[in-house]
Amino acid sequence: MTYSRIILVCVILSCIRGISQDTFSDTFSSVSYSNNDGTQNWSTNWIESNDNNSPTNGYIRVRNPEFDLRFNWIWSENLQRSADLSAYSSATLSFDWTAQSLEAGEALAVEVSSDGLSYTVLATFTGTQSGTFNQDISAYISSATTIRFAKSGNDWSNGGDQAFIDNVLITAIAQDNDGDGISDAVDLDDDNDGITDEEEYCTTANATFLVSADVGTRSVVVNHTDTGYLRLDFSSMDNSFQLDVNGTTVHPSILEFENGALGAGEEYFVFQSDGAFISAPWTPNTNGLPRLRLIVNESGQAALYGTRTSASTTLEIMEAQAATPFNTITWTPLFNNVFTVTNQAGPGPEGFTGSLFASAICDTDGDGLSNEFDLDSDNDGIYDIVESGVLNEAGVADADNDGVIDGATAGSGVNGLFNSIEDNDTEYAILSYSVFDSDTDGTYDAFSLDADGDSCNDVTEAGFTDDNADGYLGPLPVTVDSNGLVTSGSDGYTTPDDNDSNTTYDYREAGTPPTITSQPVDITTCPGCTITMTATSAGDVFQWQLFNGVSWDDLTDVGIYSGTSTGTLTITNPTPSENNNQYRVVVSNLAYVCGDTNSDTAVLSIRITKVITNRRITYRVKKN
Repeated sequence: MTYSRIILVCVILSCIRGISQDTFSDTFSSVSYSNNDGTQNWSTNWIESNDNNSPTNGYIRVRNPEFDLRFNWIWSENLQRSADLSAYSSATLSFDWTAQSLEAGEALAVEVSSDGLSYTVLATFTGTQSGTFNQDISAYISSATTIRFAKSGNDWSNGGDQAFIDNVLITAIAQDNDGDGISDAVDLDDDNDGITDEEEYCTTANATFLVSADVGTRSVVVNHTDTGYLRLDFSSMDNSFQLDVNGTTVHPSILEFENGALGAGEEYFVFQSDGAFISAPWTPNTNGLPRLRLIVNESGQAALYGTRTSASTTLEIMEAQAATPFNTITWTPLFNNVFTVTNQAGPGPEGFTGSLFASAICDTDGDGLSNEFDLDSDNDGIYDIVESGVLNEAGVADADNDGVIDGATAGSGVNGLFNSIEDNDTEYAILSYSVFDSDTDGTYDAFSLDADGDSCNDVTEAGFTDDNADGYLGPLPVTVDSNGLVTSGSDGYTTPDDNDSNTTYDYREAGTPPTITSQPVDITTCPGCTITMTATSAGDVFQWQLFNGVSWDDLTDVGIYSGTSTGTLTITNPTPSENNNQYRVVVSNLAYVCGDTNSDTAVLSIRITKVITNRRITYRVKKN
């Protein structure tokens, strides 16, 4: 028995910016309890209770050639399957059904559970009829969402009492902030600004582990405050480990990798694609990749990867041999998280080498939007895409000046990271460029209000308006839009200043106020004479000024003055009215707009000569 349906996916869901759709499906196209016909795999196979757990025979089975589920003469038998929906915001369950000869009081129920223990009946099917079931199950979203088919009411009374299920489908909708079709849970760059989410986390902790030695079970404990992401890399593993986070193990079983070394209650971990074992996990990879990589994401979901041999160039997804799912980790926001990595005793040497990276999801500018969703993570009016340096990479542009890489929606592959800036299109890809940290203080420019560490805020050096000198664009209070861009400022988000035209933005180029090594001095001259005042400095810009009795006025090359924008001011043909004028020069550096240097004040004195001779008659006069 088969059924078909047409689903207008693009029109209804996938073409709407901000969401993405995944499916968990079983069309029973083969006689198996492990079919995965959707975009995502179920976390378990179909599991029978009170029957023989075989898809080929029993009261519950997959029919051939009809290729559907058959339930026959059901008393206590039931069938269930689970999916990890923890990364999704909504979900819908649908399937086709047929009931045959189910008398009054006899029914097949479809049930749902968020924990696999307590179930809610969604609907029952009875009589002789058929249809399509479709219902929202968002209220039951969890890491262990379980669908179960079971008898409802009376025991089915004879062999003719049957029900058939086909095309089981869970459609799950995940948040997709950048609209690239990759859900945020697996998108390496949630806002398409060219900085991976991992790079946009903060308050990181790193630890290295033990060397291999035949000394029995050992543990390494790492503490980190406010964790929201964990990456555990092993360059070698001999032969098993367990990770405990805040008292919860990452998997119900020890993670065992050596064939033939399985202990009681343990489970082998093998490559998902073919069930193969990792080759000699105790031998480091020659290509720089870890032999094993365990990631626990911001939702507390774990994923394990491995290099198949020591010469492998890619990491491949691994799973427990019996497909037992990982546990969900609960992070402790703002407080301490404890990671315990344990290496079990074995028949020979034990140990591991590698590193642990723990990080918090953070909101650098406190605007309510986490950095991985924020296009201006420090509210300085400069896009993160500019401050990261990614626009210097070949094939990367932001021609429409929206803070997002042009073409990233279509050009980010399966992992959500723009193809031109990644080493490979996988879940473990890393950036092919180094994010700018101009002052090498460990904080990227995109998260620093003073990227070059020269005590001059980036917003000012970029040429934008900071009304209250707090380093943020515009006045207080700061308001932002849904992308984290400041809307309360009067400018910003244009090309930052490069006043010295050396192709390095001023906010990245550390500067200081210039030093004056030779000061101008007082000068006495006569009416109609020519004199100069000089200051020596390595500064870029000179501006001579005249004191008007209250404030200083800038001079220009007009009238008696010339050289007003150089180190030497020339005064030609002064008159007695210039007597006792006060002058100074203001020196500045083009790449440093936060401080000028004022010279000493120099006074001009105008004096006439003491003796005047005219037609052989000499007159002696007093000074001035």
